[in-house]
Amino acid sequence: MKKSLILLILCFTLLEGNTQFYQAVHGSNFAGSLGMMNNPASALNSPKPWDITLFGFQVRNSTNLLYLERYGPTKKQEQLLAFYKNGDFKKRLNNALNLNIINTRLRVSNKTAIGFGMNVRSASNASSSTYNYQDSLSHVNSFFLINDQNQPLQASVTNSTWLELFGTIAHNLIDSKNLIWNAGISMKANKGMFGFVANLDNAVYSRIIPPYPVYQLNDINLRYIYSGNLDKWDPAKSFSTNLSNYAGSSEGGASIDIGMEWIIKDRKNIELFENKTQYNYTWKIGVSLLDLGYAQYKHGVLSGNVSGIKPNINGLILSQKFDSTITDLATFNDSVKTVVNQFNFYYGKFRVAHPTRWVINVDHTITDVFSINAELSLPASFLPAAKYYNLRTLPSLTITPRMEGSRYGAYLPLTINGEGYFWMGAAVKAGPLLLGMHNILPFFQKIPYPNGGGYLAYVISPSEKLRKAKSKDVKCPD
Repeated sequence: MKKSLILLILCFTLLEGNTQFYQAVHGSNFAGSLGMMNNPASALNSPKPWDITLFGFQVRNSTNLLYLERYGPTKKQEQLLAFYKNGDFKKRLNNALNLNIINTRLRVSNKTAIGFGMNVRSASNASSSTYNYQDSLSHVNSFFLINDQNQPLQASVTNSTWLELFGTIAHNLIDSKNLIWNAGISMKANKGMFGFVANLDNAVYSRIIPPYPVYQLNDINLRYIYSGNLDKWDPAKSFSTNLSNYAGSSEGGASIDIGMEWIIKDRKNIELFENKTQYNYTWKIGVSLLDLGYAQYKHGVLSGNVSGIKPNINGLILSQKFDSTITDLATFNDSVKTVVNQFNFYYGKFRVAHPTRWVINVDHTITDVFSINAELSLPASFLPAAKYYNLRTLPSLTITPRMEGSRYGAYLPLTINGEGYFWMGAAVKAGPLLLGMHNILPFFQKIPYPNGGGYLAYVISPSEKLRKAKSKDVKCPD
């Protein structure tokens, strides 16, 4: 049962998927409760008094680990298959997932708006030094042979999955004839659901002199850490009991979002504003710092730290000791102890820093229904690496033309990320439903890596017909 749960969590967290990216509606006045995840100050900048995201799901992924092979319709059977990418290059993966549950935004006055809700979040980073992998390899010595020039070998994997509760407040600081300045903050408390960290460093080996090509492992540093709440899962107990024990042994963490928005009013319609949250604007500029914080976990009882190699440990011995008979981490640890100089278990707690980032968003209204948005997302790191394992988001630049009203919209996000990939996204809004994809290009051309992801949200808000008419509050000219 424990192995099945590990696999389930890994599959969940390594789905295609930076968190909170409902990219199409970023900067829009109609983003509502989805927008305050990207900038808490935007909670005040909506023409609707309230809205609730009953359900939202988003995944986003960038990797060169997988190869996508498409067979055209001229073949007997059209298929879409993914393989681990062979070849000699640095491997990397950056993905994230979020599930939004009853995220609520409420304007309590013309000066203030609040928000609250619950999210399940997950982020993963993986990277390695250059190494060669072929799916035809059948022996450790074969792997050593094709990577003789790639030493020392290095790799790292970090994942954090957490459940968070948040509260948001946005307040108007300035409302002059030409400019509005809003500020917002979101405070978040979380429970660490699953954490995993693995680092391989300084793996070096040498070839034993003929008569046969056998390689001897000379040194290695390895650590692997997982969250201890996984140890609480007992196959002899009921699912509800296990779930309660799992949640009860999860550790608490915290994070914060802060943001500001500056809105330059449309001077042609400046007298037509019905209230301070329903205005036309020419430019809107937002700056936010997101996910400054961490999730905390207890070390799992089988988490290990390994260094050094015993004499005469070669590829043949490694193939014998690490074969198909290893079915769990305890057995793996037993085998590791027989080949290394030092093996130590971890105790206490560990923390994984969230993928903190700066977001700069500029929105320009061209007509009543047509706007264009530009957003720059940059990774940031404020928590010390000596105390936290850090997750990092990819930098990205996105330009999004949109045609949008209160009930319907069409969006075309165009993104260049920090790894040089160009994505063409697409999204539509129809009433309460928002449906989008981060990258539609793999559907139209043969692209080797299945990067992208998508999002789905169901947002309810008051009907225009049910809203009470409000008298115009026209300012006297200065």
